[in-house]
Amino acid sequence: MIDIHTHILPGIDDGPKDIDASIELLRDAAMQGIGTVFATPHFIRGLYEPTVKKIKRAFCSLQARINAESIPIELIGGLEIGIESEIEGRELKKHSLNEGKYVLLELPFVAYSLNCEERIFWYQSQGVIPIIAHPERAFSIMKQPDKLKDWKRRGILIQINSKSLIGRYNKVVKKLAIRILKQGLVDFVATDTHSRKWGFDFQEVRPILERLVGKHKTDDLLEHNARRLLLTEKIDAMTQ
Repeated sequence: MIDIHTHILPGIDDGPKDIDASIELLRDAAMQGIGTVFATPHFIRGLYEPTVKKIKRAFCSLQARINAESIPIELIGGLEIGIESEIEGRELKKHSLNEGKYVLLELPFVAYSLNCEERIFWYQSQGVIPIIAHPERAFSIMKQPDKLKDWKRRGILIQINSKSLIGRYNKVVKKLAIRILKQGLVDFVATDTHSRKWGFDFQEVRPILERLVGKHKTDDLLEHNARRLLLTEKIDAMTQ
């Protein structure tokens, strides 16, 4: 399985504070059958603004420990970009998922303006494909969930959190996650892992997904679409 959204790099954001904590998490991932993990630290102007150099240093240090301890995990780079943060040109390419054509974008949890939607479309105009991270947790989507249908028609992809389906946040988030999942709007399920308390839980969410959408769709959500992303293949937002 493949997890496209984690905060696994040590000392970068609100994820693990040291490399030992990162390694513990990755051992958990491997035990659950996860073979590939995207390291996607936050990039939010004024809050988290890690440099390319700092991210690369943390990534390489973690990769070296993975290799030294023979943990069967492939580590992939990327960022979770706050929607109102402006990243463009060569910098955007470096911060896309696997330096490819997909970018992971985060909506504000509470505040929202039309500018957010404009920013999503602006990223599209830069030649990349936005993946909206956990929209079920954003207040604006709770109020207007049909916005997701409009975005999907425009080729925007959706990732929800496994923890939303399990019920780790609250009943409102869980209900919305199930709703958009059953509507066929979801392209990826990811863990958004930050710590062992908020860690890898694909084993727990898989039976929930299979009950809600069947095994074939579950395989798409936990692996196949992410594999297409890695291979830079097209993921059709309207037919998944």
